[in-house]
Amino acid sequence: MNVFKFIKQYVEEIGGQFTDYDHTKAVVVLPIGKNRFQTVLAIVKPSQLSGRDLAIFTSKVCEFTSVINTKEILEENAMFDYSKFMLEDGYLKVEASCPAHTVTEDQVKEMLQEVATMSDKFEMELTGQDVY
Repeated sequence: MNVFKFIKQYVEEIGGQFTDYDHTKAVVVLPIGKNRFQTVLAIVKPSQLSGRDLAIFTSKVCEFTSVINTKEILEENAMFDYSKFMLEDGYLKVEASCPAHTVTEDQVKEMLQEVATMSDKFEMELTGQDVY
């Protein structure tokens, strides 16, 4: 499956925005309800473990600070179907990934929506603001 071609079509259908930078990276703005949107970075890159192409969907939650209860964040990971919390470049993020060659269209939709919805939810809970 051409992951970016499908994402572009899906995002246009649901009233979002799709901006591709090259054949490996795109920025997607997804509507998540109540006139709210969340930005998700979509990347296809080789796995460091297997070498197979992975589709990776990532969204910022907030800057990571010592105020964030890491135990609670780790416990929240259990409620995600596809995603996980991660720390990268000083930010708490929500990320989902899968092998690009075996993922279905329904799984891509579900991962995009979960990443967008969960990152927005925790951004509001942790910061009280809509930043990303």
